[in-house]
Amino acid sequence: MCDDPQQKQTLLRWVQTLTPMDAVDFEFPTDPIGKVLVTLLEANGQRTTAYSASDGTLRFLGMLAALLGPEPASFYFFEEIENGIHPNRLYLLIELIEKQTAKRNIQVIATTHSPQLLRFVNPSSLAHTTLTYRLEGQPDTQMKRILDIPEARDVIAEQDIARLHESGWLENAVAFMDAEAL
Repeated sequence: MCDDPQQKQTLLRWVQTLTPMDAVDFEFPTDPIGKVLVTLLEANGQRTTAYSASDGTLRFLGMLAALLGPEPASFYFFEEIENGIHPNRLYLLIELIEKQTAKRNIQVIATTHSPQLLRFVNPSSLAHTTLTYRLEGQPDTQMKRILDIPEARDVIAEQDIARLHESGWLENAVAFMDAEAL
């Protein structure tokens, strides 16, 4: 990807938005045992190797490489995408995923426990957002599209989806649905 100047600039813009570092280039030196590692070069000459970069930066670089690469897979599963990412930058994950799934023939399933991340999901993506839950006394996990929960559309129109998640409303709603079904 870095051999293509346009793709390299796209990667650098994403990294600059994610981190406070002023990344201006990528280097790929070989370490003493022969591994090729990415190194971020900053405008002031500072080099940050993959060994020193944060887990969040490395995870984000991996997602960038997967979703922006020249030959992306048609399906990706990212678990707990918020891990290692500063809460103020979570919107970048959603922006990246939503742009690439709209632009390319890519399907992404991502899990999160982060109410804040849900705040950034646009309405068209919310239509495909699913709650995964396990009811007390049940041996298996279940899934339900959030907008298929009775009254969810109306409640979401009035309240922030993140607040509903952090307050337990979503889990309570599916528990009440299950109790009514019994």
